[in-house]
Amino acid sequence: MPEQYPARIAAKRVPGKGVGLFTSERADAGELVFSIERPLAQSWKAEHKYECRALGRVYPNVPPSAVRVAMQLLLRRQAGSLSEAEWQDFLSLEAHIDDLLKDKELVDSGKRTKSEDIQLMSQAASVFSGVSQPLDVVQALIARIMINSMTVFTAAFDTLGSCVSTSAARLNHSCNPNCTYMFSEGSLAIRSLQAILEGSELTISYVNPRAPTTERQQELQSKWLFTCTCDYCTHALTCGQPDSPPSLQSALSTERLSQLDYEGRKLQKLASDAPAHAEVAVLTSAMNLFTPHKGIYPIWRSPWSSIRHDLKVAQIGHGNWASALGHALRFYIHIDPTLFPMSWNPHRAAETYGLLKIIMEILYQLTKPERNEQLLKELWDYKIDFPSVIRHLSGEVQNTFKRGFGPRSPVADDIIHYDQEGTDFGSCEWEAEFAKLKRAAIGLVD
Repeated sequence: MPEQYPARIAAKRVPGKGVGLFTSERADAGELVFSIERPLAQSWKAEHKYECRALGRVYPNVPPSAVRVAMQLLLRRQAGSLSEAEWQDFLSLEAHIDDLLKDKELVDSGKRTKSEDIQLMSQAASVFSGVSQPLDVVQALIARIMINSMTVFTAAFDTLGSCVSTSAARLNHSCNPNCTYMFSEGSLAIRSLQAILEGSELTISYVNPRAPTTERQQELQSKWLFTCTCDYCTHALTCGQPDSPPSLQSALSTERLSQLDYEGRKLQKLASDAPAHAEVAVLTSAMNLFTPHKGIYPIWRSPWSSIRHDLKVAQIGHGNWASALGHALRFYIHIDPTLFPMSWNPHRAAETYGLLKIIMEILYQLTKPERNEQLLKELWDYKIDFPSVIRHLSGEVQNTFKRGFGPRSPVADDIIHYDQEGTDFGSCEWEAEFAKLKRAAIGLVD
């Protein structure tokens, strides 16, 4: 049976955008708008029932998500577990196959054009699934998946795979969306990011909302073949903030700013391809490009903020906990409150959860029998009461995840469970500890 909308949700034609979803009821910020208990196709580990045997033949080489989803649909169709109504519902989605096959944009580090990539994925889906279908049919299948699939994230926004929901695929894009989507135990939930009036169109962001306008436009054109004309793109805003504030324009010429951004992104890309032992050094070099412009170049602006995020993750991987803490505090104190004023915004809540996990690891490192003396030395001057900070952040994560991710959020449940184990969180005033954290945010990494 095809996916069904609740009665209050209706699909309507939108000039220049195809089909969109509209609500006939008001929704407050942080509410569940609608959910899909079982999306049509999913490509993460827990959902490999149909294609797992075929994937076993090519292990450890794992095909791209689009190929795995195509294999799942072909095999389900062959096994009779995909009804004709579900199949036709999927075929009703936009494919843009002619435009994609004409696309000569280079992908996979410049090895192939997008058209060649589609042909290669189509051949892989046919061969690996063992299902005989004309190549043009499989190409159209791959194209529909590429255009309409959604990335599956964990609560920390780590990528798990992708899925296709014929209902959610009809949600149009906005760089200032009124909804977001998330997954839990195989179901897809659409939740409101702001109050939504009766009769409004429901929108989500197809791209990273932290990315500047030029990057969002490039990604939307490359992957979804359209130019966004939302208010944020029209006025060059990112999360409501100007991409180039007047103070930045007056301090740096357009040419110098473009050069700075380009060099930062170039080093960031170099770090992503570098061996693990070199990653931190390359990202540190990228960060140092912007250090001379502190106070002028906004700390929340990309690529500086995205380089900082990558460096934080790299420092965690290398066990450099003091540096990871400093960067995580920068997001918690200086970056996310600017980009996401609502503390329960899923992106901001996920960063807070990450900060909590870093501090919990630091507490473990400082209290285990073989204490991390180097870490203790790095943090000594700040005199942070980590148990007290954990107590406060645990409550904050519980509240923000319940609002942003829903009352059944597994993260909120885990934190509640941790609290119920009777861990001693210490006792002191949060305000005093927050002042220490602000000092640490600057002293540990800048």
